[in-house]
Amino acid sequence: MDTAIINSKEFTLSDNLSLIEYCKSLRSRYKPNKKVLLVQIPQFIFKSFNSEIAKRKGYYIFPPTGLQYLYESLKNRDLDIKILDLNFMLLKKVCEDEIFDDTQWLISLKNSLKSFKPFIMGVSCMYDSGIPSLMQILEFLKREGQSVIIAGGVIATYEWENLLSRKLCHFVVKGEGENKINYLFDHLTEENQNFAPIPGICYNYQDNDFATNGKQDKITLATDLIDSYSLIEIEKYHEYGSLNPFSRISGISDHPFAAIQMNRGCRGACTFCSVHDFIGSDIHKRPVDKVLDEMEFLINRRGVRHFEWLDDDLLFFKKDFQLLLKTIIKRKWRISWSANNGLIASSIDDEMMRLMRDSGCIGFKVGIETGNAEMLKKIKKPVTLDTFRRVSRIFKHYPEIFVGGNFMLGFPHERFCQMMDSFWFFLELDLDWGAFTICQAIRGATAFSDFEDHFSTQISLNDENIKNFIPTRESPKGQLSNKLGIFKSMDVFKINPETVPSEEQVKEIWFTFNLVGNFINNKNLKPEGKVEKFISWVEMAQIAYPTNAYMSLFLSLAYIIKGDQKNSRNYYNKAVLCHQSDYWRERFSSFGLTGVLNNLPRNAETAWKTMETLREYCSLHYRVG
Repeated sequence: MDTAIINSKEFTLSDNLSLIEYCKSLRSRYKPNKKVLLVQIPQFIFKSFNSEIAKRKGYYIFPPTGLQYLYESLKNRDLDIKILDLNFMLLKKVCEDEIFDDTQWLISLKNSLKSFKPFIMGVSCMYDSGIPSLMQILEFLKREGQSVIIAGGVIATYEWENLLSRKLCHFVVKGEGENKINYLFDHLTEENQNFAPIPGICYNYQDNDFATNGKQDKITLATDLIDSYSLIEIEKYHEYGSLNPFSRISGISDHPFAAIQMNRGCRGACTFCSVHDFIGSDIHKRPVDKVLDEMEFLINRRGVRHFEWLDDDLLFFKKDFQLLLKTIIKRKWRISWSANNGLIASSIDDEMMRLMRDSGCIGFKVGIETGNAEMLKKIKKPVTLDTFRRVSRIFKHYPEIFVGGNFMLGFPHERFCQMMDSFWFFLELDLDWGAFTICQAIRGATAFSDFEDHFSTQISLNDENIKNFIPTRESPKGQLSNKLGIFKSMDVFKINPETVPSEEQVKEIWFTFNLVGNFINNKNLKPEGKVEKFISWVEMAQIAYPTNAYMSLFLSLAYIIKGDQKNSRNYYNKAVLCHQSDYWRERFSSFGLTGVLNNLPRNAETAWKTMETLREYCSLHYRVG
């Protein structure tokens, strides 16, 4: 009998005999061939999908990096593997076909099945926002009944029992999949490469749930993803969407972009995040030279000019990353890069900032999450408030780089006074932007271990229960719904400090913090600021919010400060048009913006004075003492 020895623990084929028998039955039920189709699902919530925003490249279009890693782990097998990025195909259709009905997006999958006829299909879903799409795909594949279905990713990992009980897939691969899928393929295909038995493959055989046995695997990341790019039109992704506002900035959005990764995993074990639970405590590292090889290939062979780092802890191997940046500088690559996920502040110093600037960094976010010391400890963020204060002083010496801070509102049991600490702390740090988002209940995150009832409502074809971390993205118009009994606009500062705000109340707090913090108090709309940074960021952000009236108004003010009357008038006209709705008239009035709209400043000096008046008006509501 074949055996595998791992750390002196012996496992035999009999430990996973049911897997072998199940795979054999599947080979007899379906038509085995060498074709494998890996599917990336749409990356947005369909209930709020707006085709006009799609045509302006306002939706995310991240390449299928996770599936590329799977391809690299399988490429030495005698298989014909393809990647189907349904997100890319849907956005491309919307942009190019005037009569395309986005509700018929599954046609692309149907056509691929018909032409390719895969024996094995893999479908992955990382976030709750993708659950309705995942469920529709799996229901469709179940009806078609022509392939063995493997589900993976965060959602499948934590909902494997649901998926199997509904017979929506044959296997669920939990956690990282490179080694697990190879062990599964040893038995599902006729090619056995003798991968060691491994836990984490779940399946239902003869009406019983099983999970494979074996020694916990250790992942070795693919050294590069160069070969996998033969399956992806990476040079066309920028034509149909964006990675974030950084990739939409003028001069960057006109050129191909790519996602890049140096490490997988994170040193932290933050309670609101599932990375540590999903991946484990290890941080997998790619060799610096191989990351550079991949970048060079994308630059020279595929025309990529902008890179977005996907890492959850990009600076963990600090010296390696500095070596990479020094090499980019030495090679004089004419590229830009950004890191929107959020860097860990404790790894940032003056030398790191200098290298980032000189290597083409246009901006990044810092993962702050909260400005309340008690909450910072509660969520186990591996940093202190003083660390953020230290790095904020360093940032001032590098004004070329756009620096934002990631903040969350609505942690479990978070009081309003703690949210206010985040608001105050953002103003204190004086960053270019505060990316306020709503804390989302995430499977595998310890803060939400008692949210089983909540998660059970998410696993459906209906996206009505799916929430977005940016509340206005839940509506096609980018507006919050009016709820009775909720403090709105400047009145949110009247909330009892010790109250734990409701979900709907947190959305209004988010709206006010964002407008007052990022627009009325924005450092770059002050005389000593760099107004170009505000303009470039907000213009690109507004692509996803074309009917947002206050974005247009403040862009009009920014262009006045810059001395560009033509663009100021264009944005002013947009603000006036949007202001015709009852929604925006009410919002403008409550924030003191109606007077600005009715009496637009004529030059930089009066614009700065107007901004100061707005700040004084707002401070009457939130200043203490």
